[in-house]
Amino acid sequence: MNKDNSPPRLKYAYATDSATLIAIFDEPVDSLVGAMVGNYLIDGSLSIASATTIAPLFNSVQLKVNTAFTINTVYTLTVNNLADCAHNTIGSANKAKVGLPEEASTQNLVINEILFNPKSNGFDYVEFYNQSNKIIDASKLFVANRNSTGDIGSIKKIFPTAYYVFPGDYFVITEDASSLEMNYHVKNPDGVIVLPSLPSYPDDEGDVILLNEQGNVIDEVKYKNDWQFKLIDDPEGVSLERIDPAGASRDATNWHSAASTAGYGTPTYKNSQYKQTQAVDATIEIMPKTFSPDNDGHDDVATIQYKVIEPGYIANIIIYDSQGRAVRYLVKNGTLGINGLWNWDGLDEKQTKLPIGIYIVYTEIFNLQGKKQHFKNAVVLAGKLN
Repeated sequence: MNKDNSPPRLKYAYATDSATLIAIFDEPVDSLVGAMVGNYLIDGSLSIASATTIAPLFNSVQLKVNTAFTINTVYTLTVNNLADCAHNTIGSANKAKVGLPEEASTQNLVINEILFNPKSNGFDYVEFYNQSNKIIDASKLFVANRNSTGDIGSIKKIFPTAYYVFPGDYFVITEDASSLEMNYHVKNPDGVIVLPSLPSYPDDEGDVILLNEQGNVIDEVKYKNDWQFKLIDDPEGVSLERIDPAGASRDATNWHSAASTAGYGTPTYKNSQYKQTQAVDATIEIMPKTFSPDNDGHDDVATIQYKVIEPGYIANIIIYDSQGRAVRYLVKNGTLGINGLWNWDGLDEKQTKLPIGIYIVYTEIFNLQGKKQHFKNAVVLAGKLN
């Protein structure tokens, strides 16, 4: 019988309410030692009020804190002197971040890297990046594609239990972690989530969609194989990387093949092609916030007002419904003055009246010197109920 000489590791922690957290270890721990309050520290002027080792597996401990957690705050839990049943004491793997999760909304998390044409011994993978200040629970996220009719399909839950994605974190989904590590440098193996199967992402083109628990689209990329660098002889095994996380998801110029010097893929860490676009000093405002295009002479159009500090900018405006679908391409490569406006009449691309609801006006402003900025403004299309 092999003797256990390995100390326990703190894998992760998550909150069950504003004053309770669960610490998860990689093996069962001594239940008496696990229940000692003095073995746990948490920053942010908080202290541990009680500790309970959870049966029957004894690989988790419930901790109560004396003061409620604050939203948008990341805390660090430190565990000392904890031992397993073989009396091995926890070592350097004794810290975990924790906090209160929030629901993910549009562009909080972005699709950051896609491998849709893997090597013959490999598997697809998709990387996500949390560019918000929110703590997001991956167990409330879903990945999907679009079927032949354009509807969202093949929806897969990303993780069965709480798995926190903190601000600035990357995580990857794939079907085989060992294959991923064999073909690419994986800086953070704990950031790899294995799913039994991914939605289908064809080699030529496809849709990668991230959804929240309500079924709303957080991010969507309609990729094409010709987005790869044109001088690559064989794109097999080469991932597509997002250049600027804040840039447009569906803009081919915001994507590039991963660098050969990075092994053609950077799962779980910053992209080899990462580049932050220089921001534009501009404002976008919509008036009124609620409009009713019923031709009664009162708030029949939504006016999108812009202001920039210098000439030479170009704008694109796309209007999305609450499901993340583009319903109107309002402006395409429109040249801007110092200030001006556009009007939206509540119609879609086919000049058909859209249903009542919340819409997102997505504005991209850029110039030929590389400055670029994106704006998302919500507007309510109202009307009389039948």
